[in-house]
Amino acid sequence: MVRYLPLGNGRMLLTFDEDYHITDFYYSKYASENHSGGHPFMYGLSIDGNFLWVDRNHLKFMDYFDHTMVGTVFYPMAGIDFESLDMVDMYTNVYLRHINITNTSNARKNIKLFFHQNFYIYGNDIGDTAAFYPDLGGVVHYKENRYFLASTLDDDNKGMDQYATGIKDTGTLKGTWKDAEDNELSMNPVSIGSVDSVLRHSVDIDPGKKFSVYYYIVAGEGYKEIQKIKNNINLDYLRKLERRTTNYWELWSSKISPNLDPDTNALFRRSLFIIKSHSNVLGSIAASSDSDILKMSHDGYYYMWPRDAAVAAYALSIAGHSQTARQFFGLSTSLITEQGFMQHKYNMDGHLASSWLPHIINGMEIYPIQEDETALLVWVLWEYFRRYNDIGFTAPFYEGLVIKAAEFMTSFVNEDGLPRESFDLWEERYGIHAYTVSTTFAALKAASNFASVFGDQDLSKKYAAAATRMYEAFEQKFYSEEYGRYARAIIDGKPDFTVDSALSSIVIFGMKEPQDSRVVSTMEAIMEKLWVNGVGGIARYENDNYMRIKEDSNVPGNPWIITTLWMARYFMKTGDLERGWSLIEWVKSHRQKSGIFSEQINPYTGQPHSVSPLVWSHAEMVITLMEYSSYSHNQNP
Repeated sequence: MVRYLPLGNGRMLLTFDEDYHITDFYYSKYASENHSGGHPFMYGLSIDGNFLWVDRNHLKFMDYFDHTMVGTVFYPMAGIDFESLDMVDMYTNVYLRHINITNTSNARKNIKLFFHQNFYIYGNDIGDTAAFYPDLGGVVHYKENRYFLASTLDDDNKGMDQYATGIKDTGTLKGTWKDAEDNELSMNPVSIGSVDSVLRHSVDIDPGKKFSVYYYIVAGEGYKEIQKIKNNINLDYLRKLERRTTNYWELWSSKISPNLDPDTNALFRRSLFIIKSHSNVLGSIAASSDSDILKMSHDGYYYMWPRDAAVAAYALSIAGHSQTARQFFGLSTSLITEQGFMQHKYNMDGHLASSWLPHIINGMEIYPIQEDETALLVWVLWEYFRRYNDIGFTAPFYEGLVIKAAEFMTSFVNEDGLPRESFDLWEERYGIHAYTVSTTFAALKAASNFASVFGDQDLSKKYAAAATRMYEAFEQKFYSEEYGRYARAIIDGKPDFTVDSALSSIVIFGMKEPQDSRVVSTMEAIMEKLWVNGVGGIARYENDNYMRIKEDSNVPGNPWIITTLWMARYFMKTGDLERGWSLIEWVKSHRQKSGIFSEQINPYTGQPHSVSPLVWSHAEMVITLMEYSSYSHNQNP
């Protein structure tokens, strides 16, 4: 299911679904634990005794507010205008919802707001406790060293007037949320096990008047931590929190703009928010916070893939937000193996994550890696240095990261100079892949440049020679005069000429010139074979069965955001900005209401498919728009 309005501060990350339910609630030192796991926190309203749960049918507007990572939601009903501002404070672990209520009718109205808490602490509902704490004026959900306090405060300094805790999803007990539907809560003070809770806040509003209610959740590692924050909470504090959060994001998002049309500039900022919200204080950048895929595979996308994270770090750095990239490089130095490669993927706290890549194939021990993940790290670090000339920051990474990885890449080769077999970027095939060759070539060039900067001329020549030899072997082994294009891979010694969008990497990472006739014929094949007739967009490769809707020989696969943007970047490099822009426009037309991009698009309906948001999609959009801006401005007199 599509996620909306990701809000985060590096330790806490919240997402919403289309019904304005909090659906994912990540919190820990490194935002590595999901304490809701896709189970909704509902939000209810009662106007003069008429109760309803707010859902998509009531929402008129849901978006980020004015270039900030603050959500704004508008939902008028029964003569009352409701507008919410949602945010996560940058400095404390507090989620805040500021609800502005305007009585546009001619009668006094009684309003009751109902806030549902549906925690699955540490990702499960075993042994949770929900209890009303009189000294804190709210309901606390806790287990071990995870505590969550929920409460309210309004313009008159009044808090919630009723509460309920209870058992959910057990036998005939659906949850305490059912207790709210008659407008009155049970006032049950404590429940254990699989539990939820509801708060009620009541106000009377005269005609033409406005009133505000704040709902907040404080997260901490123990009672004392949430108590300390709670002791600071009053109206002035909540208003200060709202003001500083809004101001922070306004300044953060205004550093660099592609200077295009207002809609595109706004989408650019939103993509930056998505990437930033998925990064933590350690330097990890998650692929996606969407936990719905857990229902399919009992595993998800809330991991750091070095590839996705490197592309995201690159996007942030070229957009002027180098801090996250710097943190990512620091984390990567601690994660790279002694052999000099990055593992498949990592948990957000830096520990090795689950992996389906085997350690043995056909009885032979192998490295369970995708070499492009190691290569991209070196390439992005060089691009950072090239842009910022930050020798003081970069120097500590030279030996521990650049040299270590470059030595691995120069040794992990076959006799012809091509990389040895590893898994492809799609995590499906074991062989020598064009994308791996392109990124490794770029990384070796980057390592050569680094070695030259640091005066290691022998190493510089070594890495440059390895890159040249790799390029020459690629030309010899991957190109076919018969097909008139490049193979996507060599598998078991045989070239695989399946048309694959990842072949655009040979231009994107600078291994080939875009005007080269061999490149042109390869890219034409991608447009011919992978363009999805009807809905449009570029599929990953011919006959892609991943999350396929149905068997259909007319559809090569589901179109992806990143693959379509790759082709946009290729056309821009050829000077065809019009064609590149048309692909950008296609991607823009498949965003969600709040500017969210999914991984894939349904080839029949044009609706988002698979996880949403996908950070890689947003990173590619940032990169593509920055490149388009550069090319278009250079073309103008």
